[in-house]
Amino acid sequence: MIKKAQSQIITTILIILLVLAAIVIVWQVVQSTIESGAETIEGTAACIGIDLKIVLANSTVNEASVTRMSGGAINAVADVRFLVAGASLSSTASTSGTDLEPLETKIYTGVTSSVGDKVEVAAILSDTGGTICNIMDNALAEA
Repeated sequence: MIKKAQSQIITTILIILLVLAAIVIVWQVVQSTIESGAETIEGTAACIGIDLKIVLANSTVNEASVTRMSGGAINAVADVRFLVAGASLSSTASTSGTDLEPLETKIYTGVTSSVGDKVEVAAILSDTGGTICNIMDNALAEA
């Protein structure tokens, strides 16, 4: 009778330990998933409200004029990334200054395109470790 009671107590304790171990394992997976999702949200949240517009995409001189619209976050736009016909291009601002401020227009050189190519623009932020925002505007290249 005593051995049977001891066996039940040991079995109960082992089941409790197994359940606790399972909880710890599941929590580790859930916690890492939540943390990686939070990091992604923080990076994307910095882009909310920043709005870029392509004023002109000129295929003859390989330039594009981009204006940062008013409103949105005060995050500094260090650079912009252009995609022409789906391919990423590097470009340089031909105007002075470092960051693209609200209501400022800059001309970027090196935006190589052909007439009719779809030119897209996305902001690259300077204060969040170079976060690249989603595409904000597109235009067709003109002659």
